[in-house]
Amino acid sequence: MAVNYPKIGNKVVAKVIGMQGDCTIGMKQGDEFELSLHRCGDFCGFFYHNIMGWIKTLQFGGSFPLSDDPDVIVWECPNPANRVKVELRRVKE
Repeated sequence: MAVNYPKIGNKVVAKVIGMQGDCTIGMKQGDEFELSLHRCGDFCGFFYHNIMGWIKTLQFGGSFPLSDDPDVIVWECPNPANRVKVELRRVKE
């Protein structure tokens, strides 16, 4: 079945920018994923659950009060044994 994701709001890209240990699903530094409220694709569901609110903020034009860049936030994986760090970036199209 072909899946068609509607374009709603801004594009959000998660890029793996650091790692401590090995990701349990095999994500590697430099990997990129397009994420949205509709799309989680091959991204880790455990990690997605923790950052979904931030994805929604970026997708729909919100900002982060303590951030130097309103279009970027960095998060670490909730797995304490294998810390994967991702940068979430809003891409305005």
